[in-house]
Amino acid sequence: MILDSLDRLEIYGYISPLMDKVLEFFRNTDLTALEPGRIVLQGDNLFVNVNRQDAQTREQVPIEAHKEYIDIQVPISSHEEMGFIAAPFMPAPSVPYSELKDVAFYPGLCDTYLNVRKGMFVVFFPGEGHAPAITESGILKLIVKIRKPC
Repeated sequence: MILDSLDRLEIYGYISPLMDKVLEFFRNTDLTALEPGRIVLQGDNLFVNVNRQDAQTREQVPIEAHKEYIDIQVPISSHEEMGFIAAPFMPAPSVPYSELKDVAFYPGLCDTYLNVRKGMFVVFFPGEGHAPAITESGILKLIVKIRKPC
């Protein structure tokens, strides 16, 4: 997991060979003008989901983890709280892994919760548990999905 300011995203170019396209997207996109939906940057290897989430509490958000994709999560409209649990400490899944959706869900609460402000981002790597979009009033956010390098 990485937590940092968006203006420092370029120093994480080592994450994937596709990071140049990610950086180009952030340089050339007005994040505040985005509408919910999917933006394809390079087929199934790199895309952006723009999501509008309703208010949710820690108890309402299940832990999730992916196998094939790295997530870069960015709050747009307001801050959000995100839970994190390292891969070795993940409980057994409550909803088995779906290859089609690249996600499994897990019961319980995360070990750590982060306050992620507008202008920041969080990277979750495959296998890392996270519980995103915990807010009191809902949020517009984007999730960059990068297929992990082979």
